Order: sequence, then C-alpha cells, then structure tokens
Amino acid sequence: MNKKNKHIWQIGALVAGLFVLSSCTASFCSAKDVGYMLYAQDAGLVTKIVEGTETKVHNPVLQKIITDAQGQGFATPTLEYYEKLDQKVLDFAIANFNNTDGLVGDELNAAALKKNGYLKFLGTKGATVATADGNELWVNWTIWNKEIGNEIGYENVPDRDFSNFYKTQIYNKIKANRACIALYDGEYGPEGHKVPVEAKTWKGAFKKGFIEGLLVYPVAALLEFLTKSFGAGGWGQIGAILITTLIVRGLLILLTLKQTIGAQKMQTLQPELAKIQQKYPNSDTNQYERQALAQAQMALYKKHGINPLGSLLVMFIQFPIFIAVWGAMTGSASLASDSVLGLNLNAQLGQSMINNWFHGGWWTAWVLFLIMTAAQFVSTKLSTWLNKSKQKEIGKTTANPAADKQQRQSKMIMNIMFIMIVFMSFTLPAAMGVYWFIGALISIAQTVIVHYVMKGKN
Repeated sequence: MNKKNKHIWQIGALVAGLFVLSSCTASFCSAKDVGYMLYAQDAGLVTKIVEGTETKVHNPVLQKIITDAQGQGFATPTLEYYEKLDQKVLDFAIANFNNTDGLVGDELNAAALKKNGYLKFLGTKGATVATADGNELWVNWTIWNKEIGNEIGYENVPDRDFSNFYKTQIYNKIKANRACIALYDGEYGPEGHKVPVEAKTWKGAFKKGFIEGLLVYPVAALLEFLTKSFGAGGWGQIGAILITTLIVRGLLILLTLKQTIGAQKMQTLQPELAKIQQKYPNSDTNQYERQALAQAQMALYKKHGINPLGSLLVMFIQFPIFIAVWGAMTGSASLASDSVLGLNLNAQLGQSMINNWFHGGWWTAWVLFLIMTAAQFVSTKLSTWLNKSKQKEIGKTTANPAADKQQRQSKMIMNIMFIMIVFMSFTLPAAMGVYWFIGALISIAQTVIVHYVMKGKN
C-alpha cells in the first residue's frame, strides 16, 4: 500500500470512528414520547369535502405508505378497517379522558384525542386488552387489529408483511427526532409540529448510560434551564447556547491550560529543536541517529517542563465532552422549538442549506455555515501565523527529513480536523454550528492571549 492510499485509509478510519463514537449517546425518548411522535404522523383518517360531501380519506403520511406498499406488491388494509380503528382509538381516548370541563360532541372528541390519541401506539406487554398505563409500543394497535379482524375478516386488516412495512416507514419519519430531554412536561418542536414530551430526570439519565448521566443530561438540563430563563422564542435558545458554550469551554480551558501552555512553549522552542535536528540529518533512516534525536528532544522538553503528549491528552479530554455536547444539543427539547431567522436550531444544518432555496432559514443556515467555517479556519491556523517568524528562522537551518516528515504529519492532522468539522457540520443540528462558532472565537482569544503572555516571558 503506497503512502497516499495509506493516508486515505487513515483519514477514512478516523472519520468513521468519529461517527460511530458520536452515536454512542442513547436517545432519551421514552415510549410515551415515541407514541406521541407516531400519532403526530398518523392520527387516522381525515375529512375531505368533495362537492359539498364529507368523505373520509387517508392522511398524507398513511397514503404515501399505502401507495409504496402497493408498489411492492403488499396487500393493504381496506378503508373500513381504518374507520373502525379510528373509532376504537376515539372510544378508548374518551374513556380515559378526565372531562373536568364538561365537554361534549366534537370538542370532547378533539380534546380526548389530543390528550390520549397516542395510546393507539402503546399498551402493556403481554396484555390481551387495550391498556392506558403501559409503556410498550404497538401493543394496543396489535390488539385492535385482531378485534377488527374478527369483526370484518382478517383479509381486510394489516397482515404481517404490511405491518412490518408500515412500522418501518413510520419509524423512518421520526427516527431523527431525539429531542426528548426536557425539565418540564410540555409541548416541544417547531411551530405547527409540536408534540408532548415528558420531563426527564438525572436519575433516569444514568440508567441510559454513564456518559448520558455524567455529561449529556447536565449539559442538556443547562440548555433547558437557560432557554426557559431567557424566554425561548429563538433568540432565547441562542443565548442559552452562548452561555453553555462559555461554561463548557471555560471548564475545558481550566482542564487543559497546562497542555495549551506546553504547546505554545513547543512553538517557542522550534528554533532550538531545529538546531538539534540539524545535528542528526540522517535520523529518518539511521536507527542510532533517530534514538539520539529523540533523547535530545526529550531532554529539551524536560528542561522546559513540556509534555510532548500533552496534545493527545487534550484530545482525550475534549472528545467525550464534544460527544456529550452533541448529544445534549440533539436531545434538547427546547432547542427543537421555535426558530432564529427561520432556522430551527435542532434541524440538520446541511438539510437546511439545501431546502427552500432563497427562502426563510436557507439564508440563515448558509450564513451560519460560512462564519463557522471561517472562524474554525482562523482558529486552526492562528498559532502557525503568530509563530511565522520562528518558522522563517527554522527554515534557515539545514533540512532534516525526519523533522520535515513530522511537520507534514502535524499539518496534515490539523487540516484533517478542520475538514472533518466542516464535513460533520452538515449532519449536525444547527445548534452545533452555533456552538462551534462561539467555541472557535474563544479558541482564537485563548491562542492570542497565551501567545503574547509567552512572548512576554521570553
């Protein structure tokens, strides 16, 4: 395998590893939350008026599923089945509705379905009759299918093939929605598409996993609290992200300040390192010179209190926190609500950039992507730019193949990280774009401050 292909495989493995690890945080959506989401997609038949006559027809989501199923040769249920299923859902919703306001007629039906319609997709595991207190998906739906099959014939209800197809297709509609971390029960989501979400607890977060309890939930809870404090409305969410970013990055700076100073010291010592490397011009091929060079470099690092593996330690600390912030912003129910200049902060940035061209949030998504990319680029290159004079001084020394190779690898890693951030931003919620932009500005300020403090000490 040549070097070019080897680098391509290394980059691919790194990107794939990041995506695999980034999916480690579990979804906080409960069965009840999922039931509400499913019911929002398929609340039953809808009324259509044709020439003054009311007619029951499939809702758009269900109609698309049925059409696709027929295209694949699956048998589909009859309209009578759906009418009976809707009636069973309505009867069950009313029976479990606390009608304290004395509603009647259509008002009662609408209120009962809004409150309990999601029970269509829930139930109690192993139950033979529909239940209102279960947390197992599809139980009531399956029970009612059997009951309707007994009434009108099983050839008119969903068979196994159509049931599996229906479940897969409707799950695909909601699988990207992980915004279920809320401190309070309420309705969350974009305007016109809000669904109820039940409050989550810190104790419940630890049941999801250690990272979820230790990092994801606290960050999400902070976002939720700040959003509520700022008053939501879109800009409230931006304020919440700003404060959360400052807190998270501030903690990271405290945890990695020693390593950051060490990295700046290494930049300051580059001329000294170049002189050492000049003494061993064959260290790239000669084992003895390679060992001697390594010992000389370590002696220089030890003299100035530098840990050459500090940058790896920084990445080791930063990565789980990055994953936690990712999971928190994806899971925050409040960030999924409202929008900023037409852009929903929970929506994928890449999707927002290609949908509704030249309208609404399309402009906002592109502006956010461009300023985030620019800030990340400056953050990545700033240290090199500030140490340009040292680079010129190093260039005057005799070339060393081993040193040149190390510098090329370091530069390649920095470029890969920048490209990865830009590439990954397409699949992340827009809120992460805001987080990265603010984080890049903090990183720029940190680099400038540390650079000039170190310069003064020199």
